[in-house]
Amino acid sequence: MIRILVAEPSYLIRKGIVTILSELKAVTVIDEANNPEELQQSLQQVLPHILMVNTSISSLPQADKVIKKYVPDMEVIYVFNTPLPHRNDEQSLSVFDSKSLLLSKLRRQVENIEKSVVHHDNSGDLTEREKDVLQKVALGKTNKEVANELFISTHTVISHRKNITRKLGIKTVSGLTVYAILNNLIKLEDIS
Repeated sequence: MIRILVAEPSYLIRKGIVTILSELKAVTVIDEANNPEELQQSLQQVLPHILMVNTSISSLPQADKVIKKYVPDMEVIYVFNTPLPHRNDEQSLSVFDSKSLLLSKLRRQVENIEKSVVHHDNSGDLTEREKDVLQKVALGKTNKEVANELFISTHTVISHRKNITRKLGIKTVSGLTVYAILNNLIKLEDIS
């Protein structure tokens, strides 16, 4: 399951990219953003494996800051509004590229990510600390309460929650609670 976020201000280009991406079988979640504010919200909610971002958005200072914050956790593909030289890299696309070239580049990117996801995104791979955080979250604790109870920073709790969401593919607290009950991390009677 590969999650991709397309950050493109042009509705037509954005929908075209989404249509091309939907042809790739491994891609299961495609989210869209058309400005830096939507980009930030989507990055926090979707936790994409790949960010496709138009350079007109990524060059804005506020967007660039947000992208840099999340870059270690994802691949970034830049979409240019100009033709690119023939020897451009896999991380760059042009709105002038043909469908076959776009599909070829995107397929290689998705295959690389898919190999990584298959090896790393496994619910059995939760660390003990992630299980501790999951237990507290499933019991309705806030990030600050979890941090205080586990003697870690709030930032660390947020990082653990991102990892848990990425590994399990569950975004909601209710979904995490059900997972925790089904996997004997908490008991039904523990929930208040």
